[in-house]
Amino acid sequence: QERCKWEIQVKMDSFLILPEDQQAYLDWLEDNNYLNQERFARLFVRSKFNQKSWGRNKIKFELKRLQVSDALVQTALSELRELPYESTLESMLNEKFKHLKDLNDWAKKQKCYQYAMRKGFEPDLISLYIQQLN
Repeated sequence: QERCKWEIQVKMDSFLILPEDQQAYLDWLEDNNYLNQERFARLFVRSKFNQKSWGRNKIKFELKRLQVSDALVQTALSELRELPYESTLESMLNEKFKHLKDLNDWAKKQKCYQYAMRKGFEPDLISLYIQQLN
């Protein structure tokens, strides 16, 4: 399984490995291509979007939490251009709207908006698709 550098450091800390030894291990892993931050970030973006339907904001937040550099975050987020980002949001909102019962349209749209925000999609993009819901 792909791991980021920070996750490996945390694991080594739990094993009480000395910091100077940790760097040697990390260097060896990177030299032998077992650890590759860019590969991890790209795979993270694709998998979280495809499997959990996360939006850009949530993916970006999680990558920052995992201490991936800003440059790598931006590079990895470019993977979303190749994926059906907006159509996924639209179908997700339509599905959520249909499943909400016993509410007026305004309340249903509010719940859909909040749901998409929790998933990490951009507010302006959500608003655009919310207006089309019936």
